[in-house]
Amino acid sequence: MFFLLRCRYLLQLIGQETSKVPLNNALDEAAGALVKAWELYGSESTVIMFVIVHGEVNIYDQKMLEYRVRERNPAVKVIRRSLNDIYHRSRTDDKKCLFVDGMEVAVAYFRSGYSPNHYPTEKEWSARLTMELTRCIKCPTVAHQLMGTKKMQQVLAEPGILERFLPDKESVERVRQTFTGLYTLDSGPKGDLNMECCLKTVENCVLKPQREGGGNNMYGEDIRLTLLSKPENRSQYILMDRIQPEVNNNFLVRQEFTSIHSSGVVPELGIMGVFISCGDEILLNRESGFLVRTKSTEHADGGVFAGRAAFDSLYLV
Repeated sequence: MFFLLRCRYLLQLIGQETSKVPLNNALDEAAGALVKAWELYGSESTVIMFVIVHGEVNIYDQKMLEYRVRERNPAVKVIRRSLNDIYHRSRTDDKKCLFVDGMEVAVAYFRSGYSPNHYPTEKEWSARLTMELTRCIKCPTVAHQLMGTKKMQQVLAEPGILERFLPDKESVERVRQTFTGLYTLDSGPKGDLNMECCLKTVENCVLKPQREGGGNNMYGEDIRLTLLSKPENRSQYILMDRIQPEVNNNFLVRQEFTSIHSSGVVPELGIMGVFISCGDEILLNRESGFLVRTKSTEHADGGVFAGRAAFDSLYLV
């Protein structure tokens, strides 16, 4: 909402139409989904726990979400704990309820646990396993987290796979039109062929590891170096056709800049969603706003926290 208000304010200053910047309810929807999960757990004495990185510095959007949860339902208490905290200060009872520092946890919302460096010791793995085995609602569960990996995206793009999950041919075709080329590098004839084609035109490819967050993908000659230096590890990656978006000129303002200048930028639009299920029963499943990041063409990969991109707003034309 802050970015929406800022964008509309700036447009108003220069005499442009503000209604072309659409409303974005992503923060409200995310807070509402966490509160809904807390309510479904069925105990008003419980808490929502944000599972965070030890020594977290990227906290601002987390705190905005925490405050909005409180606004939606003042009865909900939010706590913040690392996996190490959970290992040392948690317990479970015979009903598989999870208690951290004596507080029963209704919802565990993971802002950590999606990268190998979040598990430096067996203690963090043990804490994650403990949470998975309890009745607290996980966001996400291990199954949902694995479902979002790059390898799963590549498998879903293979012929005949979407048909297993969508009800009709029209739905399958609509979804498939949003895909770009995704290719396996697993050992075997198909992986061999994909690797051979990639090495001939690395500038048209992206090499993606099973990682989340910015700064992990590889481009250009880095792809060739990675695949040829350790070809036995190629199955740890997937290949994707490199998207060539339209480039616009705009201004990226950062604290360290001594001068402001126009540069080529490209945006990335992500559609948000909320989903709550109990086994095979779907309790909530809907679109919930969007996120726009804009990065300079000087960088191949863009991350807001890495300083290579900025949060942005849509402007409808």
